[in-house]
Amino acid sequence: MTDIAIKDRIRDFYDTLSPHFRDLWGEHLHDGYYEQGNESKELAQEKLVAFLADRAQIPSGVRGLDIGCGMGATSVWLTKHLGCHMTGITLSPVQVEIAQEHAAQAGVEVAFQVSDADSVTFEQPFDFLWMVGVLGHLPDQKKFLNNSPRLLESGGRFLLADWVIAPDVSKRDKQKYVDPVLEGMLMPDIASINNYINWFDESGYSVISHEDIANETRKTWDEGISITQAPAILQLALQLGGDALGLLSAIKGMRKAMDRGLIGYGVVVAEQR
Repeated sequence: MTDIAIKDRIRDFYDTLSPHFRDLWGEHLHDGYYEQGNESKELAQEKLVAFLADRAQIPSGVRGLDIGCGMGATSVWLTKHLGCHMTGITLSPVQVEIAQEHAAQAGVEVAFQVSDADSVTFEQPFDFLWMVGVLGHLPDQKKFLNNSPRLLESGGRFLLADWVIAPDVSKRDKQKYVDPVLEGMLMPDIASINNYINWFDESGYSVISHEDIANETRKTWDEGISITQAPAILQLALQLGGDALGLLSAIKGMRKAMDRGLIGYGVVVAEQR
């Protein structure tokens, strides 16, 4: 499948499913951070944003680019809580519409637009880049990181959070447990956190911190599995077609892969040198 075909499929996937994600999961499309373990999924999702913003040491009032902004909830949160001046980009026109509605309801100004992360340009660079649960969708992750400094002010920071593959996964386990998850979530591949660290270094960044928070995010998939078990959800997936059914399978597969230590949730904060 060509890079264009992959991105077209991702756009169509989110155009179709985003309204249902909002109803079933909430305004955020990312994992939750279960600090106590008994948080609601909505609170856990907000806690993840707060945790990542703290890790990246984002000061108030700075300009940020939310790459793969989904339905805009993170950009709205960063604007409301930190006074950031946010721009959010996504491939999905439907997500932009939802994000604009969300910002209006929250009474904040955020610039949302349909753009391809691999080719987007801006007249003025940003103080920080925010990329959560998105890099794995890109056909060439290393190339994107290599090119990302053009979007940043000198000394700007890049907050990356995404699923990562364990460095010692066997070919058999990858094919059996990891690849079906990636297919269901429309991700060409995922890398190890060590790969990300090396790619940042090669791209002119200094890595400030890195960690795997799989233990704190794992309950996301318990919540997801609980939602998928409702008969109405299976019926909805049957109506929506193959990619929706593939997602249901991937949610269950993600939990298995995490339990086996094959997939983690990596967080990397890097600063442009």
